[in-house]
Amino acid sequence: MNFKALFLDMDGTFLDFEAAERQAFFRALSKAGAEPTEERCRLYSSINDSLWKAFERGEITKGDIRRQRYTLLFERLGILADGVAVEQDYEVFLGEGQDLIPGARETLDYLYARYPLYVVTNGFAQVQRNRLRLAGIDGLMRDCFISEELGAQKPKKVFFDRCFERMDRAFRPSEILMIGDSLTSDILGAKNAGLSSCWFNPKRLKNESGILPDHEIHTLAELKNIL
Repeated sequence: MNFKALFLDMDGTFLDFEAAERQAFFRALSKAGAEPTEERCRLYSSINDSLWKAFERGEITKGDIRRQRYTLLFERLGILADGVAVEQDYEVFLGEGQDLIPGARETLDYLYARYPLYVVTNGFAQVQRNRLRLAGIDGLMRDCFISEELGAQKPKKVFFDRCFERMDRAFRPSEILMIGDSLTSDILGAKNAGLSSCWFNPKRLKNESGILPDHEIHTLAELKNIL
């Protein structure tokens, strides 16, 4: 397929979200006077993932995520701390996470020379923009479409419709490839919007979702074989 533009998810696809999340979690809990442990970090990640899945389904808002994820964590752990205040510190620390997925910079340079690149993300706007800047890849992007700024989220079709409305050039959905690591957000969103999709699956997870991508890769370098 002769694609003319690429939609790129960031967290878990080009930006190393797991590393940023872990570092921010340990710093936020330490500042709150609570002991950060790997077990507690895994519990937080589970709570956070569940909330984001609910957000994708339209069941809660981003404000709910902000209010609930550390509050729920502290309730589960029996810790007396202000979850909302810790959340504020966490977002600051998360916004400083600039680690890239292995091969991301080389792949982005390759893609930038050949396609207009557009970020499409459900992440918090200030956090995402700061991480892109610190990672030194913001200048490679033609535009950055963030759910809280568009008033809709992946995988909803309206999110992608609003991306098309804001793009500096007119493309047909079939001319765009969506690249991302989430089946329920990126790949389902692409299908809802009529885009081709590429699932980045570095851990070689078994797909039991019923959501079928058009392509699957395990390293970012494999994108060259599709494009």
